Amino acid sequence: MDHNSLNIDQHVLQAYLNTTYSTKNPELAIKIGELNQPLNVFLFDNNSFTWAFVSASNPFSSILSKDENNLRHEALIQKTKSMKWRFCEGVGNPSDESWKAEKSLLILDISKKEAIELGKEFNQNAIVFGRLSQAPELVFCD
Repeated sequence: MDHNSLNIDQHVLQAYLNTTYSTKNPELAIKIGELNQPLNVFLFDNNSFTWAFVSASNPFSSILSKDENNLRHEALIQKTKSMKWRFCEGVGNPSDESWKAEKSLLILDISKKEAIELGKEFNQNAIVFGRLSQAPELVFCD
């Protein structure tokens, strides 16, 4: 986690850290700070060395309607396709029941800088970034 974590509400920070970032195809469950062998196998099989988990929903943790979040998610998909990044549909599943799950993308072969810029473009506080054989990290976009 980077130094910008001090600039965010600690309740929001804990929500990010306690979220499971998952995909269905392939079936992956990613936790910040935890090595993930199924993810490493998927990355290796796809000749990918970096990845990011990015959402466009609820900018700056401001709750939007389902329709607004769906439109933002479609815009994220279009941006990802325009950049020719490979991706899998995903969802951030919070452990805190007062938070709603957010549609997200697991994007392959994206640099940390590109992932942060994408997060900024969609007004996100943070993204999850990882490298093959390393634990995922929460990276703040400001």
